[in-house]
Amino acid sequence: MSVSALLGLLLFAQASAITPEQFFVGRTEGIGTANVIMSGRHGVRVHSRGRMDRAGGLVLDQRVEEEGKPARTRTWRLVRAGGNRITGTITDARGPVTGEIVGNVLHLRYQLAEGSMVEQRITFQPGGRTALNRMTFRRFGLTVATVEETIRRVG
Repeated sequence: MSVSALLGLLLFAQASAITPEQFFVGRTEGIGTANVIMSGRHGVRVHSRGRMDRAGGLVLDQRVEEEGKPARTRTWRLVRAGGNRITGTITDARGPVTGEIVGNVLHLRYQLAEGSMVEQRITFQPGGRTALNRMTFRRFGLTVATVEETIRRVG
């Protein structure tokens, strides 16, 4: 499917039928809060630009701004792996990203290069313009951080 056809579908997408590809193609902005054991709470802002590549994968370039840390960039590539399964890569992960889409929720799992296991649930909201992102970071089986973020389409 061409990008223009995908964007056309985006304009007419029903809230319950929005896909990750439809939501993330274009610009999105996330604003949220990280809660880290021993460090407390701090703000997080993520600026993203998504596109479909020639092989049908969703490529998402991000700039992550986290209070008290230098801004960093990362790139996601997610592809459909049959049915509702997702596979992919992220530049700051060790190994693959795996996941599935169930209803309006994209559920992802991966290990960060620094060692934490991440479980991420992105819930697409009615209207197709907003999603709620909840991330849980675990080390040695213990939750060491969480992130709560609201992602909005801005273009």
